[in-house]
Amino acid sequence: MLNQSEYLDLIVRYLNNPQDETTRAAIDTYRSASAENEAYFREMSRVWDLSARSTSLNRIDTRQAEANFKRELKKHTYKPFTGFIWFRNIAATLVLLGAGYWFYSLNNKQVYLTLQTGASQKDSILLVDGSKVILAENTSVKYPKSFASSSREIYLIQGKAFFKIAKDPKRPFSVLMGQSKVKVLGTSFNINYSQNKIDLDVKTGRVLFSPYTNGTSSILVAGQALSYSISNRQFTTRLSQNADAWLSNELVFVDTPLEEVCKQLSRYYQKNILLETNQPLVKKFNATFKDNSLSEVLAVLKETYGLKITINKDTITLKTPYTQIN
Repeated sequence: MLNQSEYLDLIVRYLNNPQDETTRAAIDTYRSASAENEAYFREMSRVWDLSARSTSLNRIDTRQAEANFKRELKKHTYKPFTGFIWFRNIAATLVLLGAGYWFYSLNNKQVYLTLQTGASQKDSILLVDGSKVILAENTSVKYPKSFASSSREIYLIQGKAFFKIAKDPKRPFSVLMGQSKVKVLGTSFNINYSQNKIDLDVKTGRVLFSPYTNGTSSILVAGQALSYSISNRQFTTRLSQNADAWLSNELVFVDTPLEEVCKQLSRYYQKNILLETNQPLVKKFNATFKDNSLSEVLAVLKETYGLKITINKDTITLKTPYTQIN
């Protein structure tokens, strides 16, 4: 769960750029969580509108306004169920701060670019900080022409991408996806973002995964992976394997169960590959494939396990023999 300051920052970001779909989704979730949240948001919006009508914007010292605002935050504790006493006590300061944000945005409007790949297409972006983003097919990314002085943020709208982030301890790098965020300092990782799930695999360094609608965050280090279900807001961790195979054209299997091999082959070759077996303890698979076709990989599996392979339209079924393989 976000704290008071983070909720305020989220609301200000939304009011400053209501067209941003990611921020809008997070705000919608926040507002629908309780009647108090909705009332708080409406009151904040009202004050923001008042600040935008200010006739003295050129005389506003935004740094001083922010300092005053933070001092007031320390004095007062916001309690949702006791009305808006806290809010009214800082309203004047908030008007000043909001006006400062409004004036600043007019003169320093962030310019975003969007890159989208089609079917069977890959592309890459070299960001202004030296970070590199490689997009798989059917992937869309929105990124700024220049980053802010204190942070670096881009949006993965959909699809799969590999990120190699330049180190900058003073400016954390964040990838925003719907109602979730991945935050890093300098590392490389792969994200696969779909309508129902987020898969995060870390290749080097470490990252922090934070869903907006779930108070539980997770830190992953090199070699670890995470799958997050958007519908039930739960995630599971696992060892990372072949997440960037689409980029390197290399599949590496180390003591991998045959069922997992089938899942990874399905993702990589974009085919529906099923395993039918009555053997719970089939021996694990060890192999490396580089630029091999699916038929070549299946031939190796057939030889290794004595499989019977059947193809029915877009579905490939692997059947193991009825004898135990040690």
